[in-house]
Amino acid sequence: MSGLLLLAAGCSSPYYIVSDFDERTADNHTIAVLPFEVIFTGTMPKDMTQEHMDNIQEAESKAFQISLYNQILASTKGGKKPFRIDFQSYDKTTGILKDNNISIRESWNTDPQKLAEILGVDAVVKAHVEKARFMSDLASYGIEVGTDLINWLSNYHAADWIPGGMTISKEVKTSYALIDKNNGTTLWSIHYDIESDWREKANAIIDHINHKAAKYFPYRENK
Repeated sequence: MSGLLLLAAGCSSPYYIVSDFDERTADNHTIAVLPFEVIFTGTMPKDMTQEHMDNIQEAESKAFQISLYNQILASTKGGKKPFRIDFQSYDKTTGILKDNNISIRESWNTDPQKLAEILGVDAVVKAHVEKARFMSDLASYGIEVGTDLINWLSNYHAADWIPGGMTISKEVKTSYALIDKNNGTTLWSIHYDIESDWREKANAIIDHINHKAAKYFPYRENK
């Protein structure tokens, strides 16, 4: 049997992991988290330009990447659930991609096996998020988006584009996959829909979305 579908206790969505994961990844040393593919599924504001859309998606892509990296490391719970591999820093990952003329947006559609080879890691995490709301206040991730975009986002949030005036959205859909550099196969994956309270700060929303994936991320040491 090439893989096993697991349903984690307390997890409403199943995750997949190959049955011989430890054997296949015995020689793995380092993995990297790729920039997220971020898709907007809501109603397009009338005053939104394509430049606005591109800049927001790329900024959010980096924010989700940074968040997942941090959430995975935090999931060790102070060393009680340690990993047996290392994680390439997100700054190094984006730097190498840039040096190879691969933009954030281009990385979404580039073969992850190829990206793993370019990054010099054993596997990469490729993730996808669909949501009906734009983020604001990405400064907590050290992401600069420009004054004009900050002003646009402030007006966008003040206008309350959430349908029906609701502050809770159930339209966040996520998928995460760990791709092997050697043969491009999926070693582990998880997907789920999750509610997010858009009254929260961007970092709280993004961390909340990534938390479950980080919690069930593999490569844990057997203790």
